[in-house]
Amino acid sequence: MKRRHFIHAAAATLLLPADMKPRAAVLPTDLQNLDYAFFDERFPRAGRVAASWSASNRLVGVHGDITPFWSNGLDRTTRERPLTLRGATTESFRFCLGILVAEHAHFDVQGSRLDRNLFLWTMRTTPKFDRGTTPWLSPYHRV
Repeated sequence: MKRRHFIHAAAATLLLPADMKPRAAVLPTDLQNLDYAFFDERFPRAGRVAASWSASNRLVGVHGDITPFWSNGLDRTTRERPLTLRGATTESFRFCLGILVAEHAHFDVQGSRLDRNLFLWTMRTTPKFDRGTTPWLSPYHRV
């Protein structure tokens, strides 16, 4: 990741909490089709919240670090198609995910604090396509 992109993404996510308005712990109800649902296994409340989400969602237990999961395919998937991600994790998990996603996709995130340790969030991503990877344009197509 280029340093400039890292700084831009980090600055954007630092501004995020100021933009968030207090909201109920339940975020949008279109949770039937989540691509990934993360919960921090270190906190029993995160497990209970994740268990209340639709059983058809792919639940992923984490221990505060997105890196292993990111390296096992989420990075590639983020570049290929839009995703809806949800989590009951620490805020640092969501922050790091935002920095990683920003390299490959545009994203919108909504969230609220569940308690002192946990943050409930929903992130929607849209891939950033460059000229060489845009699926509907060949590399030889002129715009």
